[in-house]
Amino acid sequence: MKDDGFGVQPLTDAEIEQLDMFLTSESTPKAAMDISMMDGFITALASGPNMMMPSSMLRWIWDADRGEQSPTFASAAESKHIVELIIRYWNNVTDTLNNTLDGYQPLLLQREVDGAPIPVIDEWCVGYYKCIAIDPAAWAPLMAQHPEWFAVIMLYGTEDGWDELKRRQDSLEQHQALADSLAGSVRNIHRYWLEQRRTQIARGEIPGVIGRREPIRHAPKIGRNDPCPCGSGRKYKRCHGAVESVQAAGNQGNSDDWTAVEHATIEAERYPVHSQLSQRVERGEAAVEIEIYKDGKGGWLLEVVDEFGNSTVWDDSFPTDSAALAEALNAIDAEGIVSLVGSIPDGTTRH
Repeated sequence: MKDDGFGVQPLTDAEIEQLDMFLTSESTPKAAMDISMMDGFITALASGPNMMMPSSMLRWIWDADRGEQSPTFASAAESKHIVELIIRYWNNVTDTLNNTLDGYQPLLLQREVDGAPIPVIDEWCVGYYKCIAIDPAAWAPLMAQHPEWFAVIMLYGTEDGWDELKRRQDSLEQHQALADSLAGSVRNIHRYWLEQRRTQIARGEIPGVIGRREPIRHAPKIGRNDPCPCGSGRKYKRCHGAVESVQAAGNQGNSDDWTAVEHATIEAERYPVHSQLSQRVERGEAAVEIEIYKDGKGGWLLEVVDEFGNSTVWDDSFPTDSAALAEALNAIDAEGIVSLVGSIPDGTTRH
């Protein structure tokens, strides 16, 4: 049964308008995407050869030119709300492509010509092509094999294409036909990469991650499985360790959200729902446990624990458990498993 909670709940028309108003406001950099460009960008991310972490995705939404500038939020509450809207939008596009592909339609803006609504294609195509431009080597084989699937995207989403449009002087009927063809192209591209991912998984491979973020590492003085020093008899991670996690989350957000943050975090600590993708990974003499569990808000948390109880926790949640696993394995392959192993306690030898 499909989850009807935070993760895949579609945005209402009012929420889409609110998000677009923020993206085009003075609070965001001049190069921020509008709602249609963001839809194209997210659609390409959800369909493409490699995955991208939420933190990396947001950088490009805020600043489509360089992925460097950030918006100015009026408050922590506004920041939390806008980011939640974007993540919900991303999850809904992904859910639509994976579960109801035939019903997918791009979000195109409109303008009036002689009283008739005409779709604006270029914003959406620029967003889709931005994803391709960030990861060109991975997209190149399919673009060479099926250039017809990318023809409209390249025509309306690149400077060379705009020059071609000026030369062609298409009629409004031709323009409408090209707009109508976008959904079919998206479906073809998504089916191709979906099959490629299935083949990768069958071979035991994990899709790559674009713009991998650096994990925030915590090596607690008290091991997560050690008895809590308060004398309760419970493990530290189930006692004062849980309280510290709640406090850290509360300090990062708005004080008005304290009750909800506290409840969600304590419930996650008491009754963690672990993913079946959680696993032990060994490299040479070192080993770590990859623990992936629900955060109670539609996302997945990632924690890597070494055999001495040292914990590495990723600051951001992930939209799926497979994305969390890909991030952990990518970190191990890129930095080495020793980067996730903390200090060895005095008098202790490796198992």
